[in-house]
Amino acid sequence: MKKQSAKYSKTEPSARRSNKSPTNPNGNPKPEDLLTQSIVNQELLKTQQSFRSSTGPQGQTPSISSKVTQSVTSPVRNSQKRPSQIISKQQLQNMHERSIIKVLGMSMEAVCPKKNHEKNKMLYICQYGDCKADSRLGCSYCLVESHNDHSSQIMEVQTFCKIFDDRKKQFKNMSDTILQVPDKTAQVSQFFEQLRDQIFDRLKQIERNILQSIQEQLAWKPLQKEIINRVEILSSKLVFDMTYEELKESLEFIQGKHFKELEYIKQETNNYLSQKISLVEHIWNDYKIQLETDITNQLNDYNKVMFVDPQSKEFAEYKMQFFQQKQLKVNELSQPFQQQLEMFKEEERKAEEKKQEEIRIQQQIEQRKKEEEIKKEKERQKQIQEQIIKQKESQKNSERQSERDKLLKTFPYKLYTEDCSHRTKCNTIPIFQCCNKAYPCSQCHGFAAHPPRIQVPSYRYCMKCLEIYLVMYPTNQAINCLKCQK
Repeated sequence: MKKQSAKYSKTEPSARRSNKSPTNPNGNPKPEDLLTQSIVNQELLKTQQSFRSSTGPQGQTPSISSKVTQSVTSPVRNSQKRPSQIISKQQLQNMHERSIIKVLGMSMEAVCPKKNHEKNKMLYICQYGDCKADSRLGCSYCLVESHNDHSSQIMEVQTFCKIFDDRKKQFKNMSDTILQVPDKTAQVSQFFEQLRDQIFDRLKQIERNILQSIQEQLAWKPLQKEIINRVEILSSKLVFDMTYEELKESLEFIQGKHFKELEYIKQETNNYLSQKISLVEHIWNDYKIQLETDITNQLNDYNKVMFVDPQSKEFAEYKMQFFQQKQLKVNELSQPFQQQLEMFKEEERKAEEKKQEEIRIQQQIEQRKKEEEIKKEKERQKQIQEQIIKQKESQKNSERQSERDKLLKTFPYKLYTEDCSHRTKCNTIPIFQCCNKAYPCSQCHGFAAHPPRIQVPSYRYCMKCLEIYLVMYPTNQAINCLKCQK
């Protein structure tokens, strides 16, 4: 029993894994058949982990020793066959669509068909080029039994499918870059088919635009409708129900006034429409010739194609000759219009110069008018200001006079209206405290009753506003009232 266990234990990947990578007969590895070393190490690590962590009945691979022990101790369990599990929707989403088996419309996992491998999942594929195993697909047991000497070349089926899809996509992209033999004749025929449709649609659009322009140009709304309506209104009313104006217009209708108006409208309408019809015919004939010329020139210019190398001298000469001929045709057709346009431009320039000169003269005249108006306005404003000042002064004088008249009733001193000749002229009268009386000066006070007493400060009153105030000057010094001083 122990020998058996020891024998099978040697077959585990951890004991029998070789560090040597298989080589080709020449001793060199095949890079087109192998993955990079990092991917190989990663896949080997996943293989070992899947092998060692398996739990038997759930699809994971048990160790060989446990397998042998279980076969000896429980033969009934070993002989039992587990059915293949149906993949759920979630598991199907996580698996690659090429790594499943479809039976009777159901998606199922692939299991190993070998008897002693307990129907483990087919998880691995061998990518070793010289593999001698009967199948490159296998489970964990197959990995140990048939691929142990080149276990570094084992890959998971899921990884194989993903790498195959990526390589297929690269292959498809590379295949699309290969040039194919073009069917230029079909392309040219299709192009001219589309071009004919476009030209026809364009001509139909030009026709619609021309017809619409003619109808708009010849549209005329005569004024006879208004006259007819007025006559109809007059004829629908009774004579004795008419107003004075309606009766007057009815008499004018009888006298032929409305007939004259209708005749005038008829004449003007015919003249207008005759001019418009003549203009439309002239423009249409010119446009028709232009359209025919353009189409003919285009067909003549492009009726031959030269397949010459664009980098060659012949191609450059052909292109230069083509554009020179085209330029000659354009110059020949545009020469009379160019002369006519220059003549119009010269007339417009002269008219513009004349207009500018008239504008300049008009601006000068307007500038002078504005200056005169500004001057008059300033004088008027000045007169208004003077009038306002005079009104304010007269108002102030009247207010002062009214205040003065009020004060005169209770004024305690003798009122002097003129200054005396003994002192400097001023508009105030000193009040002597010796007698509490007002005199123009000390001499006017006199010495009849008592001599005048000169004091500092002294009181004064204004001869105009009669305001009494205290000043820091002697009584006999002349002082002006600043409020009333002119």
